[in-house]
Amino acid sequence: YDVVGIGNHEFNFGLEYLDLVIASADFPMISANLYNADTEELRYDPYVILEREVDEIPIRIGVIAFLPPEIMMWDRVLLEGRVYAEPIVDAAAKYIPKLREEGVDLVIVSLHQGSSDAEAILENVEGIDAIIMGHSHGRIAEKIDGVPVTMAGSWGSAVGLIHFHLLNQDGNWEVFSSCPQLWQVDEKIESAPEIVEAVKEQHEATIDYVMAPVGTTTVPITGYFSRVIDNEVTQLVNEAQLWYASEYFRGTDFEGMPLLSAAAPFRTSTNVEAGDIRIMNAADIYIYSNTLHVVRVNGIELKGWLEKCAENFNQIDPGSTEDQNLLARFSSYNFDIIEGINYQIDVRNPVGQRIVNLTYEGEEIENDMEFLVVTNNYRAGGGGYHLVDSDIVLSSTVENRSVIIDYIIEKGSITPTPSYNWSIAPFEAAGRITFTSNQEAASLIDKLGIKGIKYIGDRLFEVDLVELAENVPQTVSN
Repeated sequence: YDVVGIGNHEFNFGLEYLDLVIASADFPMISANLYNADTEELRYDPYVILEREVDEIPIRIGVIAFLPPEIMMWDRVLLEGRVYAEPIVDAAAKYIPKLREEGVDLVIVSLHQGSSDAEAILENVEGIDAIIMGHSHGRIAEKIDGVPVTMAGSWGSAVGLIHFHLLNQDGNWEVFSSCPQLWQVDEKIESAPEIVEAVKEQHEATIDYVMAPVGTTTVPITGYFSRVIDNEVTQLVNEAQLWYASEYFRGTDFEGMPLLSAAAPFRTSTNVEAGDIRIMNAADIYIYSNTLHVVRVNGIELKGWLEKCAENFNQIDPGSTEDQNLLARFSSYNFDIIEGINYQIDVRNPVGQRIVNLTYEGEEIENDMEFLVVTNNYRAGGGGYHLVDSDIVLSSTVENRSVIIDYIIEKGSITPTPSYNWSIAPFEAAGRITFTSNQEAASLIDKLGIKGIKYIGDRLFEVDLVELAENVPQTVSN
């Protein structure tokens, strides 16, 4: 690489680990908006200047990078008191003019955020020729205020390109025109032999590792309907996390406290067949390299956490005869299922008033009750805004995914069966309530014996909340 702009996941394992990574890289890694707390100086170089040639004429290209200030929330335990992040627009207004003063011909912004932040920068700062975005995994190739911007999706599915038509007059470069573009990456694209050779040893070792079996499952583990009904994916994650935390707190002052676990369906397309479970399957079930954390919450905080999760749903008018979409524009990784309690979500109610029948061991949860909740570093640090300044009682460097693998190895064979401790409160609706899912999910309705969900066509499903409630197993009391 010529240069790398630092994002947010680089901080998941702490500053020291990132420092080792940067020291081992043979290319610069930059950020213009992260400061050391003790010196109030930038922790990393804010930009680099690349000396290149176009038609044998020298050109100086300045590249500057900005990371999400939210890292101070997402990895609070690892970063608080050691570094602080400056708002992106403020940092851009400070350092882009300095970069221009160094006589660069082009300014390229590496922005680990989305279009709204790009718009904010361009509204307040001049002198930017292009923005390369990331983080939100969108697929974008457009112009914002005349400036080309790209975001190349995720999983290496595309390559973002920005074409410049340049004129050199009297030694000065000018941008005559520009064009952003995405190149699809699929099986038709030939691999670069030099890259294949360079990573061959690591690639083969990785394949051997992820194909290693760790146990078996007697049932399929699917996430297709995980935003609508309880499912095997979050059940497995929660059972593994509870297993780990129960052992960890044994013999400590926290032993005996009500212990809950929160897990979200990161990929609603997860589909692990019955049979061998391999490490690659664990990575499908839990795709992020989060680390296990435990927070202490009271009844008010717990209910607030669940209310935030309930924003997964649109408000439904039971009297409307029109089709209504059950699922809101809401990231599945923010839809936590909390195991160890019972609750329902009444989607007829407005946001913030949806959690009903919230109980622990059959008793209504009072405001002053306290619980330990196993989660991950992202949620414990405030990611998703489910928690504010949470009381973190365990901040581990153990990956949640590793906990799942260890749990399966320990058990040998698993049968993750949803406890159905949560559900959508049933009611009759005058019109259809629908949601979209992977088309492959249609075959699972009969296979899993699901009553109350039927496939309409073109990835669209209809849910009958009354029939669904009547045909799922009785809620398990925790």
